[in-house]
Amino acid sequence: MKRNRITFLIAELILIAIAGIFINRIFREDNPQKRVAVILPDSGNTRWEGLVNGLKQSAQVNNIHLIICNTDEIVSADDEKELIDEQLENDVDAFIICPAPGTDTKDMLASLQAEKETFVLITEDAYMADDTESTGFVTIKPDNYQIGYTLGRQIIKNDTDNQAGKKVGVIVGRAETEASVSRVKGLTDALAGYNCELVWTYNQNSGKDTCKAVDSLEAVDYIAAMDTEALDTLGENAENGYYKGAEIYGVGTSMKSVALLDYNKIKCLVVPDGYSIGYESVNEIAKELGRPLYTLKSHEEAIRVIYKDDLFSEETERFLYSYE
Repeated sequence: MKRNRITFLIAELILIAIAGIFINRIFREDNPQKRVAVILPDSGNTRWEGLVNGLKQSAQVNNIHLIICNTDEIVSADDEKELIDEQLENDVDAFIICPAPGTDTKDMLASLQAEKETFVLITEDAYMADDTESTGFVTIKPDNYQIGYTLGRQIIKNDTDNQAGKKVGVIVGRAETEASVSRVKGLTDALAGYNCELVWTYNQNSGKDTCKAVDSLEAVDYIAAMDTEALDTLGENAENGYYKGAEIYGVGTSMKSVALLDYNKIKCLVVPDGYSIGYESVNEIAKELGRPLYTLKSHEEAIRVIYKDDLFSEETERFLYSYE
């Protein structure tokens, strides 16, 4: 008799669990998808390939309706605010934002935060004139200082003749951005005390002729290209990893960057994990929107150093698969 009662209770619990699963599915299907707007400068640029793949796959897993805004270059906080306001009018629930350059962006985002709008910053923090401070915003990004430092250490490691007076030129992306400032600082610190001197820094802007600009600057032994677009342009015009006698080391986030490494157009590639940045940014937003007591958390995603000989390793192939 006791055994029959236990069996009956177990059967009841199983039926309740099954009913709960069906009720949950019904309610989930009735709930509209949360809408998340993504704001990237020049959103169609190939440098976002891995990141956009991560965004889309995470959105599918988390049942998020993703709106990747169609943008040109975003040159100021006002440009970015205009895009944000347009999406607020469209009743989006949250934002994933690559911050605009300049000191005004922090204040603009602080106002957005004060209005209790949900957002995370991706690839970099908002720019601060004092690079020792942090904005306090939630960020999903690589360690941009470490990217620059790693690139500098690769230059030193490969300087086998160790001759004094080697010269380095640096190309970075948009001026007054956390990524540009942090990467140059990392590179400078890596080169400190060695036979390398940083002789010029050039900020790459969309539409500018990178090769012509570099030709007008002092000749160097190494070019550290920390902007994907600049790296790809120089690489296309390079011979055996050299441009005008300078070895090319770079930060790349496009399949073209990888192809140029494979074709011996550049010597070394440092690659931030764009796929993980995209995936985790949507993941964080989904948790915030779906859990009343959840607090958004910052993530620091990995970077990888890749040489031509590494391209066909299982680990590298698995990493690069996210770009396809």
